[in-house]
Amino acid sequence: MVDEFDVLAIGSGTGGYTAAIRAKQLGLSAAIVEKDKIGGICLHKGCIPTKVWLETAETMTRVLRAGDFGVRAEVVSLDFPKLVARQHEVVGTIEKSLSSVIQNKHKIEVIQGEAHLLSPSEVAVGDRRIKAGHIIVATGSKPKQIPGLEPDGTRILDSDHLLRMDNPPRSIAIIGGGAIGSEFASFFTDIGTEVTLIEMMPTIVPLEDADLGKALARSFAARGVNVMTSASVVPDKTRTYDGKVELTVNHEDEAKKVVADAVLVAVGREATTDALGLDNTAVTMDGSFIKVDDSYQTDDSSIWAVGDVIGNFLLAHVAGAEGLIAAEAIASEGPEPLDYNRVPRVTYTRPQVASVGMTVDQAKDAGRDAKSQRITLRTNAMALIHGETEGIAKVVVDRESGDLLGVHLFGPNVSELIAEASLGRFLEASAWELGTNIHPHPTLSEALGEAAQLSAGIGIYR
Repeated sequence: MVDEFDVLAIGSGTGGYTAAIRAKQLGLSAAIVEKDKIGGICLHKGCIPTKVWLETAETMTRVLRAGDFGVRAEVVSLDFPKLVARQHEVVGTIEKSLSSVIQNKHKIEVIQGEAHLLSPSEVAVGDRRIKAGHIIVATGSKPKQIPGLEPDGTRILDSDHLLRMDNPPRSIAIIGGGAIGSEFASFFTDIGTEVTLIEMMPTIVPLEDADLGKALARSFAARGVNVMTSASVVPDKTRTYDGKVELTVNHEDEAKKVVADAVLVAVGREATTDALGLDNTAVTMDGSFIKVDDSYQTDDSSIWAVGDVIGNFLLAHVAGAEGLIAAEAIASEGPEPLDYNRVPRVTYTRPQVASVGMTVDQAKDAGRDAKSQRITLRTNAMALIHGETEGIAKVVVDRESGDLLGVHLFGPNVSELIAEASLGRFLEASAWELGTNIHPHPTLSEALGEAAQLSAGIGIYR
């Protein structure tokens, strides 16, 4: 017996389940194949568990600083097993809710097992055969490895290993200063682990505005992190002895030794397509990623792909947006292509980094006559109240039209501020409109408004 569906999503992460639900809403039959747990990488190995860890680290830091606020807090220590238990509790709650939405509310069958494409329209899941008019590949990504420095799960680790550890190391060297490496650097230094952060580019979080990367590096250094930028590890000179790992790092024209209890390899992620059977289709690849068009259709007309597996921004909210578009395209709804310049991006370090749109250099490369204005949080009332005045609000605009081209934020809880800027990009707002939008006082959001006012040539702080 062969089951048939209009749409079959392979993977139940944000991209897969969003596409399946939207397809069902549009009158199509839909099912999901999942080899592990509902919710995918974001829920179980990425966004959610890591943010639970970071919330604990921030809470611990606030308690340690309680005296600054007139609160006496005596013995403060980390209960790591309790942290892990809370991580599982939060993940379990979300998984249960998500499963109910998919299977009970939308009546979408979740087929447990590993999918293998037999043809562009037929999938094997164990002994079961499934035919679908449209197959959406949403199998996510996995940690990228460095040849010669492959994780062993004991001393050389990837992010998956870290989330399964029993106790935090006393010292850790993190290779890769992107979002993942920087978030773990922030967590570990806040709980008292000695941290070395190694990044080959001139700034950490190198995909973000350079001012934000430099500000975060200064913040890390002030908290005791050994930040090494423009640095590269020599894998074949790695040694393990006495329960330690010794790395050789080329930095500042020297071969330096870095010794730590553990090494985290956080140099990016690559698509998970192993054993999927793409060679039985006309799908073409770009490196490890699947090539798609603006509606996420591959070179094989019956196969679509969304989320980490296609590259672009490897972010859960991007996968969800792509899943919606793919489902609507399959249903002939004619969706608008996603403008990646209006996608908000957040790195959940302490302080946080958040951005949307272009930097000044990117805007100029795109042919825009761009300028930027920035202010600091040093005199922002709410930042002073929180005791967290480390921060920047930077706005990029078109010099002639005043159009808002990008916003780049560094500071406490800026993940909650960037949505306003993202909406501004979506509505094609000007800096004047963002600046004259009334921001409540006292709030951190005033900093964004004031930076926009400066960009528009208005406001009392110009």
